[in-house]
Amino acid sequence: MARLDLHWHLRAWRSQSRWTRTRAAIADWLAQAPEGHEDLLLFGASAGWMMDDAFLARFRRIDAVDFESASGPLFKLNHRGVIARHRIEVRFHNAEALSRLEEFLALRPQALVLFDNVLGQYTLTCRDAARAEATLSEVGRRLAGRDWGSVHDAVSGPGRLLDIAREPVPLALRPGQAWPDDFLLDAVGGTGQWRDHLTRAVLPATIESRLLPWQLAPGYWHWLQAGWVRA
Repeated sequence: MARLDLHWHLRAWRSQSRWTRTRAAIADWLAQAPEGHEDLLLFGASAGWMMDDAFLARFRRIDAVDFESASGPLFKLNHRGVIARHRIEVRFHNAEALSRLEEFLALRPQALVLFDNVLGQYTLTCRDAARAEATLSEVGRRLAGRDWGSVHDAVSGPGRLLDIAREPVPLALRPGQAWPDDFLLDAVGGTGQWRDHLTRAVLPATIESRLLPWQLAPGYWHWLQAGWVRA
């Protein structure tokens, strides 16, 4: 497991220049997070490769949850400047997010909750599509009464290799608007087999959200959905 962790982190480190626009789009979305929270409960923290320091600076304490053993020290290394300047208390918990969700919610009852690009991976770890979709559709109910947000994989697959300047822009979704699947694939020249990450019911249909393009690897695309839910 440790070897796989480090392989992903090395890949992410090498990809930072290609991910610049996606990081900026996520930072813009994070800036819209609900106010009034001193604590953050961060699920899927990884090493914070796509996380914005200005967002982290809002909090006095961060409880970060991730199943990868390498994530904790690398997160603190990547964000050491903002952690030190703002004296943020960061605690890492080595765990899978959804299986212990209620435990962590009870641990930090006043915290803002953020799922950081983790829910879309549940279909890969669960390996039972029907069960995964049902579990993901229950996330909102389990978070009733809390301010929370999620950025997660919507669909992913091969497409055109585009330089940063030619990447498509984020797409705003109105309440009740379905994902425009054909547009998402056409925008990046999608070809071959694409994966639906079964996250369409994660966010309530009554809120606004955004679809963000992410060229994970040259010519391989993810569209991420990002939205905030206010109690």
